[in-house]
Amino acid sequence: MKYSNQDGFTIIETILFLAITGLLVAAILIGSGNSINTQRYRDSVSSFQSILQQQYSDVNNVNHDQATQIDCEGEYYNRGQSDCVLLGRLITTTDGRTINVQKVAGCDCSVTEATPLLNDVDVFRTEAGGYDTYVSGVMREKYDMEWGSALVNSDGSPMQFSILILLSPNSGMIRTFIDPDSVVYSPTSTHSSTSVQSMITEDALVNQSLTMCVSSNGLFTGPKSAVRIGANSTGPSGIETLGGGDASNGCN
Repeated sequence: MKYSNQDGFTIIETILFLAITGLLVAAILIGSGNSINTQRYRDSVSSFQSILQQQYSDVNNVNHDQATQIDCEGEYYNRGQSDCVLLGRLITTTDGRTINVQKVAGCDCSVTEATPLLNDVDVFRTEAGGYDTYVSGVMREKYDMEWGSALVNSDGSPMQFSILILLSPNSGMIRTFIDPDSVVYSPTSTHSSTSVQSMITEDALVNQSLTMCVSSNGLFTGPKSAVRIGANSTGPSGIETLGGGDASNGCN
């Protein structure tokens, strides 16, 4: 009689096989998860850049919902039939997570024949003989940063800033005024001219740029990317992304 000597896996061999297989599966899942989180972070940076670029396009195209009124000292925006004209957008954040966009109008009720001689700073300032520039409190748009990301300073604290994008009635050029450290106008207010006109200065136009570090808030552990608006930006091309590998972006 012939006996067949066919041995199976031992218990130890089976345990080792299952352990190695489990480690390989875990490594694949972790790698896939990191890849997904990295892509989500990149999408949040790209989406924020697109939001800013869209504001320039809307200002340039005088995009306005005719059904919504802009208050200008009792006047209301009605193209061609009012002293209240649409001038641009104010972009602010108080916590780095929610981006507030409000439309800006100007009343030319006191504009004189000398107004066309004003430069692209004074034309927006009442005391210089230009437009009485107002923020519309009733026309607000709100954007939340995607995937839990947030705009932070280089030290990681939440950002607060104001970006004023205006279309000059004189030159037809878009002008950008930046306050990199504070919110000049509360998104919950209903009407204001003094606060927003305080940031319409030559310094805010020519010298101020703004670098906004994008924190993933734990989504992944790689270096932060940043979105930057250059000083005196005149269009969407003035918005650029500084990659996480770029040490010059100043983001830790």
